[in-house]
Amino acid sequence: ELKEDDPRLIIPFYDTDGALLAVQGRSLRDSKIRYITIKLAEESIKIFGLDRINKEEKVYVTEGPIDSLFLPNAVATADANLANAVNYIPREKLVLVFDNEPRNKEIISRMEKVIDNGWNICIWPESVACKDLNDMILASIQESRLIEIINMNTYNGLLAKTHLATWRKK
Repeated sequence: ELKEDDPRLIIPFYDTDGALLAVQGRSLRDSKIRYITIKLAEESIKIFGLDRINKEEKVYVTEGPIDSLFLPNAVATADANLANAVNYIPREKLVLVFDNEPRNKEIISRMEKVIDNGWNICIWPESVACKDLNDMILASIQESRLIEIINMNTYNGLLAKTHLATWRKK
């Protein structure tokens, strides 16, 4: 479907041993197709950053690879299905950091599912208006402040449900 010359940033996905699993092309302009992800083999996993994390420490999981670069020890699923990371990283080490889109029904549905399954999840406070980590950095929020915001707004169980109910009404 991509019929015109569309400059893209090429993002490589490696496994824990450094073997190439997939590549993603992110459009550098407004494009009908913003992301194109190609797996080298059908069974390849689509998690960015596995080659650079420590599974013994807290691991942040974001949607986009670029967003994951702003956090220490982070990976990205390259889609909104952040729970996929559990297949490769111990669940108790994960903090799922969805985009800040309180009106996006798909994101809310995924957040409800992971909360029901007992995951640790960041629910953005009202003071954060940006859509994702990249936008937060562009708005001059320092990386150290981002980590502080995420850690202070990470919940699970009933507390997560309560915060999600408030957040989705934003």
